[in-house]
Amino acid sequence: MNREAMRLLGRDGLLLSASCSMHLAPERLMDVVRGAVRHQDRHGQVIFQGHQGPDHPVHPAIPETSYLKALGVRVFRD
Repeated sequence: MNREAMRLLGRDGLLLSASCSMHLAPERLMDVVRGAVRHQDRHGQVIFQGHQGPDHPVHPAIPETSYLKALGVRVFRD
């Protein structure tokens, strides 16, 4: 989905990629976006990293409670 979304961006665009699954670690989301940028032969700059707000607290003993994540990426060509 990220790759297809990037195809719709202009020469210099912004992509927001997010996941609400505990099964997708933040590092894996970054890998997915990185792969999509490479596949579209573009460059990317992460300008925002987000996660859930205080109304969805993360319990230190339960990693599954850290499930919301987002990346704001500037996608551009040379």
